Amino acid sequence: MAGLGSRSKTALAVMTGITGLGLAFYTSRSCSKLLRRFLSTSKGPSWKMTVNVASNESQCITLVNDLKKDIEFSKVLGFDCEWVKVENVRHPVALVQLATREGRCGLFQIHFYSSVPAPLQELLEDTTILKVGVDPFHDAKYLLNDYGINVTGTYDIRHLVEKEVVGGLASIVFTELDVKLPKNFEVRVSNWEAKELTKEQQEYAANDALASLLAFNKLIDKKVKVPFFSSKEEQWKKIHDHCAPLVDIRFVDKKKIQQTVAPSQNSIFPLNRDQSGQPHATNPTLQGKRSYMSIPYRKTPLYDNAYMLAPDGAILCTCDFKKAEWYVSKGLATIVDTEPLKIQLNFQPAVNRSLNGTSAEYYTFAKKNQCVACGRKESYVRKKIVPHEYRKHFPECMKSHQCHDILLLCTNCHVRSNVSDHSMRVELSRICNAPLATDENVKVTEDRTSKSIRSAVRALLNKSNKLPEKRRKELTDMLSDVLQADLTPDLLNSLKDIDIKIENQGYTPHGLAVVEHFAKEGVRGLMQLEKMWREHFLNVMEPKYLPPLWSVDHYHENDKEFYFDSEFLDKIKFV
Repeated sequence: MAGLGSRSKTALAVMTGITGLGLAFYTSRSCSKLLRRFLSTSKGPSWKMTVNVASNESQCITLVNDLKKDIEFSKVLGFDCEWVKVENVRHPVALVQLATREGRCGLFQIHFYSSVPAPLQELLEDTTILKVGVDPFHDAKYLLNDYGINVTGTYDIRHLVEKEVVGGLASIVFTELDVKLPKNFEVRVSNWEAKELTKEQQEYAANDALASLLAFNKLIDKKVKVPFFSSKEEQWKKIHDHCAPLVDIRFVDKKKIQQTVAPSQNSIFPLNRDQSGQPHATNPTLQGKRSYMSIPYRKTPLYDNAYMLAPDGAILCTCDFKKAEWYVSKGLATIVDTEPLKIQLNFQPAVNRSLNGTSAEYYTFAKKNQCVACGRKESYVRKKIVPHEYRKHFPECMKSHQCHDILLLCTNCHVRSNVSDHSMRVELSRICNAPLATDENVKVTEDRTSKSIRSAVRALLNKSNKLPEKRRKELTDMLSDVLQADLTPDLLNSLKDIDIKIENQGYTPHGLAVVEHFAKEGVRGLMQLEKMWREHFLNVMEPKYLPPLWSVDHYHENDKEFYFDSEFLDKIKFV
């Protein structure tokens, strides 16, 4: 009996060890996510959810008021949109989903509204309310294109995920909430423009918005530690401050980027150096290293701050080292100092005056090593206040005086400014009757029939041996029906490179249409267009570090004769 008892104990110990190893493997990182999902006992969504559908304007206003009550303290909404695609062409957004922490999910059938109700538009455009989801940036862009709603406060929850490779909403919800989010393909591609949404459609749409919000709550709790006794207002302020730098910023998967390698040192002109003061190419601590970031930095400084002096010693401007070296090599300037680099011109510039008569005060535009909006002094990008799509249609004399409208922004501010520019484009398209580029308003379109023929011909010529017999017969039958001819090798070879592009003869670029509209008012019209873009930049970015002499009316009053040539003042001529 004693031997039998020892055997039982040994068997029990072995079984316990095997079970422990199995659990260790299951919880280890080496166990694939697919295996854990297969073995997991997690079920579908079990959260409490109240779904309200607003198919008309009055229902929309009532539902918006209910949502506002739920977010009185915690100003965050789950956000998503649904639309229909037909032959890979997107229809306007059909459904807007908003969800609150209390489980209230509002489904707004926006395509049925004669006009977007003001309460809904104000809610979506409120910068103090976060709209969280996966890729809300594109949903906001579609709402702006389709309905003119400038959605602000969007935040991609993938910014909070601490993984190099981030999945979609279902993956995040499974990882963070241990819930299998239903993603039925038939429901996802169903008719979202239907007057009556099915129960499956309502649950699918509401789950997407609410799951985004619940995942955000779980992820933000890991990032932001809020004191237990703090008020709701204080708790929300800490959360909002943590998210603020990435609000309205598109999420980009982290990628490996090679560190900068500096140019040759065989020059008197300074090199781009790292923090240790050593050129990147010779710094052993940087060789072979890679950095991880969502927005890549510039490999070289945008401005090198080499000073260019007039013959009288007055500072004209700053330029990069390459341009300074060009002036010296051509004998047009001499080096007067190397720390910092200063070159003095040997000739008198064509324009060497300012509003008060001193070239130095006029040409000292900005501290060219910091963002004019937030003051950051790294990874800056050049921002054109008047976008190139408009400036390129200006007369030559206006295109050669655009340095005033080029400012530096950090990468985050640059993205935020570019996103806000779209709302200005939409407003200009309305004022000038100049539609933006859409699927219909494009310079060149593709003939779908010709494209199908070319694709089928190339498949038969290049991959005939790899095609299944059934697929090969489908392609040959399709070509025979369309071409009404025998499929000979010569015929196939003549069709493999057919032109599938169709030019739109009535196409007018949006930028040109806008410029022509304002040019009807002559000089004042084009100056007004410039001023509108400058004021838009000020209102949106609220820059704190603008150059002292920067103005929305630059060259428009006192120095107009230096901006426009005499011929242009008499009659506008487009280039």
